Amino acid sequence: MGQPMRSALRAQPPPPATFGPAGVVGELFDAALDAVVLMDRSGTITAWNRRAEETFGWTVDEAVGRRLSEVVIPKAQRLLHERGLRRANNGQPHLLGQRLRLTALHRDSREFPVELTIIALGSGERRTYAGFVRDLTRETAAEAARSEAEIRYRSLIERLPGIAYVNEIGGETRFVSPRVEAMLGYRPEEWSFNLWRERLHSRDRAGVLGALAAGVQSVEPFTLTYRIRSRDGRWLRIRDEAIVVNEPEGGRSVHGVMFDVTRERTTELELRASWRERQQVVQSLHRLQAAGTPEETATAICLEVARIRHVDMVSILIFEPDGSVVPIAGRLPPDAPVAVGHPLPAARAAYLRESATGPWIDEWTPGRSDDEYTRRWLEMGLSSSAYVPFGAGGKVYGLLAAGTNARVGVDTVTRWLPSLAEYAAVAGALLIPALTGRQATQDVAGPIRRAITEAAFVPHFQPVVELESRSVVGYEALTRFNDGTPPERRFADADLVGLGQDLELACLQAAMEAGKRLPAGRWLSLNVSHWLLSKLADLNLLADHGRPLVLELTERLEIRDYETVREDLGRIPEPVSIAVDDAGAGFASLRHIIELHPRYVKIGVDTDPARQAMIAGMVYFSRQTDCALIAEGIETEAERRALRQLGVTFGQGYLFGAPVPVDDLPELRA
Repeated sequence: MGQPMRSALRAQPPPPATFGPAGVVGELFDAALDAVVLMDRSGTITAWNRRAEETFGWTVDEAVGRRLSEVVIPKAQRLLHERGLRRANNGQPHLLGQRLRLTALHRDSREFPVELTIIALGSGERRTYAGFVRDLTRETAAEAARSEAEIRYRSLIERLPGIAYVNEIGGETRFVSPRVEAMLGYRPEEWSFNLWRERLHSRDRAGVLGALAAGVQSVEPFTLTYRIRSRDGRWLRIRDEAIVVNEPEGGRSVHGVMFDVTRERTTELELRASWRERQQVVQSLHRLQAAGTPEETATAICLEVARIRHVDMVSILIFEPDGSVVPIAGRLPPDAPVAVGHPLPAARAAYLRESATGPWIDEWTPGRSDDEYTRRWLEMGLSSSAYVPFGAGGKVYGLLAAGTNARVGVDTVTRWLPSLAEYAAVAGALLIPALTGRQATQDVAGPIRRAITEAAFVPHFQPVVELESRSVVGYEALTRFNDGTPPERRFADADLVGLGQDLELACLQAAMEAGKRLPAGRWLSLNVSHWLLSKLADLNLLADHGRPLVLELTERLEIRDYETVREDLGRIPEPVSIAVDDAGAGFASLRHIIELHPRYVKIGVDTDPARQAMIAGMVYFSRQTDCALIAEGIETEAERRALRQLGVTFGQGYLFGAPVPVDDLPELRA
């Protein structure tokens, strides 16, 4: 792909400046990490490098020769592009050489952000424009994520009962929360590090600045206590909790919160504890990740939530599609009226679903309800509980619930909500994909389980004949499902959801039972996967059948351990023959023949000369290895004669009979 682009590049009139040999230019053009597009004065693309192909979805052959505006410019911007091109051609290079953030058009019609720099090469009629384009999709998404995180962070900070701030190590204040005005009388835009230093009590200033300098040198959080004078002259006692943070963009800064501890020492203790808890929440959020199952993930989240002070019980509740609400994990008292994995009472489930429009708090007081569920919680001392829903795409998937037995009041439980909201957001991010996948699996598994339990399928039998005489020598058992689902799809779905073994066993048992009514002296061919071979001996499934049995190994599941398969075959007490399906289809079937020495090898009918040559080769192989060939899919008399002439012994197909229930077999109805 690189050579056409280099050729296109060399086809341009040489620019005034010399960049080096054309071959080097072509290699640089092809190896550039940015998309590079050359365009002539008319707006026609003249060169298009490999990164341009990846960025815009057009190959070089598709792009070169077309107008740039038709290929990469969104319709709404094409007129502006044409105007800009005319201005550039007229010597008005106001956009040349600048980094421009624009919207580009991909071949699949989606628009995406790019950074574009345009330079002009040459002059006059030979002028060429080179555009260097960088896809900003990831950067834009990252910026949006950072912006959203900043908004959430500021929202959380503004709810703190103190003045949150960020100071650069050099002293400049980068951020101070609006609470500075309520506490100290200064608007955020007025506040600065110098103003803070000036308002310190003269007796505290030296010690505080010394402690600040020491704290900046440490990697641990530090605390400053001091007196500061507000704008109206009041002296406030402040406890300043701070930590030095290495910023993502580089540099270090001090993040802190100033708390007013003037009026009551109890408030000081509560706020100190809240700060520590916030640090614990942040750390625990970093520890959380998806586990093996949604239940394990939810349990890990509950363990972290239980660290919050006064949280005596916690649970994650899932809204099931049938309307029920089920706890999938929790830290609950042994005698709680709810248990993990068991649905809540219908009335309680309806209340939770109706209320789950946002976070809320319930106070549990005597007389609030006389139902058994509420009465038992009250007997256990539950006083308050908080609930935070989590979901995605406007759909609520469940709740994070936490409760306390302590008489701490609603204010304490209210202070849980920011932390619970963080944990609920993590619960949604970690649990929803797994829950959605589980539901999809259940949607697939449901019909399969019903097919197994209700025996919603019928064994069908197709005759296998001796091609020379057309006499029936055996029957292959096949399965047809009552709902019309193709067998290949139904078995594939069953394997996907872990029900393949159960379905195969049910179909085999049904075929064995129905096969008892087949005409005497005919063999019965059963399709089995290699995993079922061990079950045949353990469950004694083939005992007392009274007719020759052929086990046809299916290609549905890959065989990796042929030694085990041979051992399983040896453990089957009844004499059985082995058949391998479609020996010409690939290496796997040929290896089956070599490893398992089957009595029968099944081959497909094909008009392709190469496949016919394969059949002839298989005839020779079968004679040398003492196995017989069974041709499948025979539909015409001409195919039967051709196969017989090739030396194939047996066959089956619609020429001899379609698969039908045992009672509809012509041999039984004659």
